[in-house]
Amino acid sequence: MKKTLLALSIASTFTSEMAFADDSQKTAEINSNAIETIVVTANRTPQNQTDILTSLTVISRADIDLSSASSVAELLNDVNGLQISLNGGAGQTASLFSRGTNSGHTLVVIDGQRISSATLGQVAFADLATEQIDRIEIIKGPRAALWGSDAIGGVIQLFTRQLQSGEIALDLGFGNQNQQQASVSTGIGHGNGSTTFTASTKSSDGYDVYDLAEEDKDGFERQNLSLVGQQELNQHWQVNWLAKYNQGKSEYDNAFKGANESSFDTLQWQLSAAQNEGDWYQQVFIGQQNNKSTTFGNGVSEADGSFFETKRLQGSWIGSYQLTDELTSSLGIDLINEEVDTKTTYVIEKRNIQSVFTRLAYDIYDFILDGSLRYDDIDHINSEITYNLSAGFRFAENSLVSLNIGTGFKAPSFNDLYYPNDGWSYGTPNLNAETSDSIELLVTTTFADIDAELSLYNTDIDNLIEWLPDENFAYHPVNVNQAEINGVELSLSTELFGLAHQLQLNYLDAKDKKSDKPLIRRAKQSASYQISQSWEKLSLLASVNYQGEREDSLWPSTVTLPSHTVVNASAAYQVSQAWTVALKVNNLFDRDYVTNNHYVGQPAQYLLTVSYRR
Repeated sequence: MKKTLLALSIASTFTSEMAFADDSQKTAEINSNAIETIVVTANRTPQNQTDILTSLTVISRADIDLSSASSVAELLNDVNGLQISLNGGAGQTASLFSRGTNSGHTLVVIDGQRISSATLGQVAFADLATEQIDRIEIIKGPRAALWGSDAIGGVIQLFTRQLQSGEIALDLGFGNQNQQQASVSTGIGHGNGSTTFTASTKSSDGYDVYDLAEEDKDGFERQNLSLVGQQELNQHWQVNWLAKYNQGKSEYDNAFKGANESSFDTLQWQLSAAQNEGDWYQQVFIGQQNNKSTTFGNGVSEADGSFFETKRLQGSWIGSYQLTDELTSSLGIDLINEEVDTKTTYVIEKRNIQSVFTRLAYDIYDFILDGSLRYDDIDHINSEITYNLSAGFRFAENSLVSLNIGTGFKAPSFNDLYYPNDGWSYGTPNLNAETSDSIELLVTTTFADIDAELSLYNTDIDNLIEWLPDENFAYHPVNVNQAEINGVELSLSTELFGLAHQLQLNYLDAKDKKSDKPLIRRAKQSASYQISQSWEKLSLLASVNYQGEREDSLWPSTVTLPSHTVVNASAAYQVSQAWTVALKVNNLFDRDYVTNNHYVGQPAQYLLTVSYRR
């Protein structure tokens, strides 16, 4: 990265509305002729999006407002290379597979804080509110050398919504399945700073999500609050704060007539500071994420239900220094403490993680070299060393080819290691981390007014953890599997006949190395086509999404789930300068489909929203 660009990126970071550790920067004007997007997720420091050497997708607030997606999982399902397996519609459990890696192999963070469950090792996407999101950055491919555990398939970072001082955003929505939603956001100024408050609620009666049990509707409800702000202390220092509280309930079907309802409560807070001194930039933060989930129903009250509560205290420091016009260096430290609290007793209920990482980037003329190295020390687990190496060449204007190699790992969860013995299953304390080796060839270019991105990649994963029965049919996690994943992604976008077009094609070959059988719930072929246009008052968007056949488990073997095609559409009309009316439709033609065996895909869903902006 050139010195001038880094300085401008850092200045944009420091003077933006919010500068959390690992924070997002909104689109920043870096000269009078161009608008550059500054992102941070790829390398944990501000960087021009066009200089990123790995595959990157940014979903803006405008994209979220126009999209027909009703959940974060549905938003991510539109990203090339990501596939979602749903246990029904919004409000139900979702599993995300980035480039064919397992659910749990993609790190998800909110404003720099990881949010996965310490017990399950996965993210509850259904608990996340789109109303709180300002933007999403998605990095595909290994980033463990910068982010640590879980970043085998990539990193997804959500940034909390923030408004300018005096701005107000109000949204009301109603739809079929008794959908009801409302949100309000307002920005409050205080000197050289501002604070944004957002409150939202969403509910739906849902539909019958499972075709083998409990013929009833499975609805959900969500309530969300967030407070985020920043204050400039002087021309070099800025402090930032964040507080979020989310709660909700969901109904689901249980084939064994057990618990069929769940509730969750999550609390996140964070304090951070950023310093900009010319060639030197640093940011530091401390924050905590508390998650509690409870299962109950079928005669069991919520107070008597089974609960799991995890607490994760995180601290981080990152410093970046421009050594020369061409050479940039970064150094960082991550400290994490995780705790588990349940009605049953884990053998070990706490663990600490200490990590240090460094990065060097050399950018001269048309060549870019980028390397990262990280060491993670996790209590009771072998330490891990990971790396990323990338080389890029700008072969024409707006054109870049890069070769990326990297390693990754996923540390076993508390359940994998210490799950209490209930007579049927329990953890294995001597498990090893799952590890990966990846290589990618990435080409981004523009030709004949078409923006194109082509990625070819290979990932090998060792020590995959699988829960297997012993001679007494008690289940234990074991490091037994190996996976080999090969894939090709092609994305094309252009303006034609006054309309914006985007075509995404994906081929994925994800298989077990020993059996040569495909990994379950990953479609080998997928494709999508999106067309959109915005006029002075009217915006329209339509998309066609195809998912090919996929294998799923059906004891004692597997079953092939059929391919499906779903059409989504949305329209927004600006009635006045302040008021907008929008109609969003998921599964326009009410097609039957499944992404998880016996779980019914979202039927046709309509939502009418009225929005006010000032």
